[in-house]
Amino acid sequence: MNISSRYSDIPEVVIDETKIPPEVRHLLPLAREWSISDDVELDAYVKAASPEKRREFFEAFRPHFNALAKWNRESQQLVPQPDELVLFDIAANAAATVGSATT
Repeated sequence: MNISSRYSDIPEVVIDETKIPPEVRHLLPLAREWSISDDVELDAYVKAASPEKRREFFEAFRPHFNALAKWNRESQQLVPQPDELVLFDIAANAAATVGSATT
């Protein structure tokens, strides 16, 4: 995978942990790892991950989908969207993709 396909690896992206809601802040390492917006590269990453790793990722995000959606709704008027929100949106989409493939 091209390292720049991870959102958090883009040089212009600056992640400030204090801007992440406290209830999902603990997910930051997973959000960084799984913030792959290219569908082909995400598919390859998912296939390369062990079933246990995929399950752990999905199960970590699953209880927080509502909080992430609320954060998104509350921030939708912000232009540009905060890097932190974009990072978590991409990761949440990846978690939903992983979850739909495993359920």
